[in-house]
This record gives sequence, structure tokens and C-alpha cells, in this order.
Amino acid sequence: MKNPVTILRLVFGAVAVVLCGVAWLLHHNTTSFIASASRTQGEVMRLLYVESSKRNESGTWKPLVRFKAPSGEIIEFVPSSSSSPPSYEVGETVNVFFDPENPQDARLDGFFSLWGGATITGGLGLVFLLVTAGLLFVPASAPAKRRRPR
Repeated sequence: MKNPVTILRLVFGAVAVVLCGVAWLLHHNTTSFIASASRTQGEVMRLLYVESSKRNESGTWKPLVRFKAPSGEIIEFVPSSSSSPPSYEVGETVNVFFDPENPQDARLDGFFSLWGGATITGGLGLVFLLVTAGLLFVPASAPAKRRRPR
């Protein structure tokens, strides 16, 4: 059986690699989207309440945003991220990125809306990477000191 420290190194290292890989994919996806997206302004029409799954916590709020596509079509979308307190107010003008070929694919131009997933996943990956690095300084084959009764 392998030493517990070696197992921890492998597990934490694997989790770090997976999380950092997912963060890179999310970052790449957002960068590619922004590079090919059109930009316009939209308006927050209303705030939608998202109920918390925990009993003692209050819910969060998502904006319902409306904008006009170049074709003249009115598009409404709700971003995937929510916040408490609400990040936007009803009637507020917001910047929107959208796919010119599919205007329903739209994102708010805000740090968390664009980069939140990559930031959180990358941060967790970094923590696991640092723990893995710290475990490299713990000797894997160090025998446990045993006291003999006298």
C-alpha cells in the first residue's frame, strides 16, 4: 500500500490539473466569444428572484435584459450569474456582447458575467496546486517515530 502522503499528492495534483484545465477552457471560450461578438447596449427590464436552495439563506437576483439586434429583432435574455444584493437596477442601461449569427447567445459586459467561472475555477485550482506543492516538502517515506515503553 502506498504512503498516505503520496496518495494525497496524487489526488490533490490531479484535482489541481483538472480545475486549472477547466479554468483555461472557460477563459478560452470567453475570449473566443468576445473576439467574434458584436456589442450593443441593452436595458434591464426587471429583476428575477432566484430562490436559495438552503432554508436559512435569502435568494439572489438576475436581470432580465432586452436589446435590439441589428436585424431589428428584440432579444431578451437572462444571464447565468445572479447576486445579492442585485448588481443592476430596473431601467439601467447595460453593455451586451452577442453572437451576430445567433443574437440569443448574449452575455453582459461585466467582470463576473464574463470571467466569473474561470476566476473561481482557476482560484480553486491554484489552491489545490499550492497544497500539492506544499506536500512535496513532506517526506513520503519518513518513518513515524514510535516510542517504546520503558
